[in-house]
Amino acid sequence: MTRRILVSYLLMSLLILVMLTVPLGRNFADRERERLLTAIERDGRVLAAEADDAFETGDFRSLPPLVERYVDETGGRAVMVDAAGQSVIDSDDLGGPARDFSTRPEIAAALQGRYITGERASVTLGESLVYVAVPVVQEGEVLGAVRVSYPTTAVDQRTREVWIELASLGVVVLGVVAIGGWFVASTLARPIRRLESAANLLASGELSARVTVDHGPADLVRVARSFNSMADANQGLIESQRAFLADASHQLRTPLTALRLRLEALSLSGDDESTAAQSADRAETVEAATAEVDRLSGLVDALLAMARLDARPGLVVTVDVGAVIDERIETWHPLSDEQDVSLNGDGIRTGVRASVVDGGLEQILDNLISNALDVSPEGASITLGVEAVAGFVRVTVADQGPGLDEAQRSRAFDRFWRGANPPSGGSGLGLAIVRRLAELSGGSATMEPNADAGLRVVVSLPVFSAN
Repeated sequence: MTRRILVSYLLMSLLILVMLTVPLGRNFADRERERLLTAIERDGRVLAAEADDAFETGDFRSLPPLVERYVDETGGRAVMVDAAGQSVIDSDDLGGPARDFSTRPEIAAALQGRYITGERASVTLGESLVYVAVPVVQEGEVLGAVRVSYPTTAVDQRTREVWIELASLGVVVLGVVAIGGWFVASTLARPIRRLESAANLLASGELSARVTVDHGPADLVRVARSFNSMADANQGLIESQRAFLADASHQLRTPLTALRLRLEALSLSGDDESTAAQSADRAETVEAATAEVDRLSGLVDALLAMARLDARPGLVVTVDVGAVIDERIETWHPLSDEQDVSLNGDGIRTGVRASVVDGGLEQILDNLISNALDVSPEGASITLGVEAVAGFVRVTVADQGPGLDEAQRSRAFDRFWRGANPPSGGSGLGLAIVRRLAELSGGSATMEPNADAGLRVVVSLPVFSAN
């Protein structure tokens, strides 16, 4: 924001400077040229008046001192011609032979009795000249003409100096505006940066993050107060939710544990007089009830885990994906061997690093491997893979179970969704937790048919970049 405000100030100041200095510079250049033309026109008229007697008598001996004095005083050039356009005197060639100037447009116009001023480029001198041609008239008869010319070099130099001064002034003004603008922009942006920092802390789970509102623009103070009010409300809600989770964890697990212990005690305390059939029925009932208690305990654990994710996602860390996969394969090998299911990695290599919620990748793999073992028949295989594609690390878990059709795959990540013939003990939350962990890490989770049979779950996590 500071940069945008500063750039806005500079652009506005530059526009104002251009609007002010460009007309000023052009006006100065025009006035300098007008002043030069006025001066040489005056000089031409004076020379013509002083040369009037010489042209009338035909005695031009008095003209060289006159022309020399003019050249010494002004640095210009003076040419005097007779009525035929032949030079009488030329300050550039005093005492030289006569030259024909009758073909020069300004001389020809002056010999017709007109005053001519203008500007032209001199190929010989390589510079621009301003000139005036004045007729020498005696009793209505044109006896000759005087042409005075002056290079515009001095005027151009003065104009350039003024433009440089204006440009320097503009640079100084822009520098002052930049310093003042930076100070103002920093003053305005500082509360916004504090607000942004507090918002980032709040988003990362730091519920005590607040913004100071003791100074700053009135609008930003009101925004900061609204932010603090929102943060207070969110903190209260989240702390209430955490308290509920703690209470629910205790209140739900305690009776479930007690019920399980009573069922186990019931299964061990048989009635001596009961028949074998009655004992078998009671054992079967107790076993079914115990299984249902186990399923309910798993559901409670899954619900609490999901609620914790929603309440406090956790910090995002960097992990070596290949190393985590190798560790989880080793952990799950005993159970997969017991079920006669092959659990292996497909070209797993260490060194591929991804950003993921702390402990999230282990939980993702545990849920996916557990689901794959539940649906895999004896002799089947579960394959884990990893690859880096377009800024993401793709972690895959492929099984050879019965699979799901397209409609079922579209709902597989929904909470509490279970297929037509779900395995016993499931909660319907495992895949929902997988997707939630992937999303909190900045990635995604999808499901697709496996190449041979079964399903292939793909979890995409952002590639860690040191930049």
